[in-house]
Amino acid sequence: MKRLLLLIFAIVSINFSYAQAAKHKAMFICNFTKEIEWPASEKTGDFVICIVNQNDVLNQVRTFTNGKMVGTCPISVVGVKSIDEISKCHILFLPFADSKADKLSTVIAKVGDSSSTLILSDRPGALKNGSCINFFLVDDKLKYEINKKAIDDRKLHVSTNLITHAASAE
Repeated sequence: MKRLLLLIFAIVSINFSYAQAAKHKAMFICNFTKEIEWPASEKTGDFVICIVNQNDVLNQVRTFTNGKMVGTCPISVVGVKSIDEISKCHILFLPFADSKADKLSTVIAKVGDSSSTLILSDRPGALKNGSCINFFLVDDKLKYEINKKAIDDRKLHVSTNLITHAASAE
């Protein structure tokens, strides 16, 4: 299993069709739980992954995390239909294809700008607006970029492996 995870991170560029995009985003989201460490105060109860208005990604994440744990915390995957429904979560995937999820500043205000929520997005320029990790496509390959400052501000520790394999959308 470890070899598979390393292979996934070593090959950041994943060829896929649009039908497979949700599966690959879900794989990345699940693997981020192993490459990022949350503060000790966040390591009790369920480890909550919130997915805003993306049932295809939501279902894939549920499939990949069924019965899994992050440390000693069971993983709970929550579907959120609007920003107003966002509650405490460890990972929040905010796809910007949905116009209702178009206000990153509103999301940051909702979760708190210093909370330990890892905010994921898939929109050009989202890192400049506070997203921690942003997905993007290059030649039909899914890649991700990292906002290390946003991650640090949220008191999260990211592995060097994750940083090393990040790409730049610019």
